[in-house]
Amino acid sequence: MKFSKKDAFTVPNILTYIRLLCLPFFLWMMFAYFADREASQYLWAGFGLFVFASATDIADGWIARHFNMVSDIGKVLDPVADKLLQCFAMLTLGIIGLMHWAFIAIIIAKELYMLFSSKYFMRASKRQVEQMANKWGKAAAAVNFAGITLAFLVELHDVVKWIDLAILIAGSALAVIAGVQYGVKYAKALNKVKRSGILAELDQNGEPLGDETIEQLRVKYGIATEKEAAIAARQSAAQAEGASQASADDELDGAAQ
Repeated sequence: MKFSKKDAFTVPNILTYIRLLCLPFFLWMMFAYFADREASQYLWAGFGLFVFASATDIADGWIARHFNMVSDIGKVLDPVADKLLQCFAMLTLGIIGLMHWAFIAIIIAKELYMLFSSKYFMRASKRQVEQMANKWGKAAAAVNFAGITLAFLVELHDVVKWIDLAILIAGSALAVIAGVQYGVKYAKALNKVKRSGILAELDQNGEPLGDETIEQLRVKYGIATEKEAAIAARQSAAQAEGASQASADDELDGAAQ
């Protein structure tokens, strides 16, 4: 990954910074409500800030994809900001008593599992197996977001409490399914990479030891995606053209002598 000053101040990354800056204010509001349960304005302020911060998450992803502003900085900071917001919201809701600790434990355990297993797969595969969201993970994230959001409102009516309970049960089940599917899928991908033989041609950072690009190596060892195969074809064509031009220049130099 390459971090540049230019990428640091793109609109999506600025929205991510704003989301990170919201976190201490959110914590202050939630603990202020915990200290004085009669001061409901703090809970509503925390709820509003949570919704605002979550909206920046939706906005930065949409802008990055539609205006070609995806950056390595964003790839690192965006998920960190998302997970911190989600975990802080769940933990404070649990402390206040608005969310059951069982759901908090399941969801956070799943996120920690994803974090550490992702690092393991990337290291063991020399960055040839990277974590990608799957449909179960996306469904779990959406359902759990709904459950966390509704947890702010459970004191309004018992009906809200039971609806939120059902949503959190569904979200926890989806989170477990997503975690299991992720582990199975990427264990198979790691085995495929190891069997291919490509690891012998990469350093510990996943960079090619020879002159071939990573895309060309992945094609060579049969583990390339369609996009990588297309990139490798263009690279090979450009290299062939460069070699042809160099040969022509050598012939001209020889004739001139």
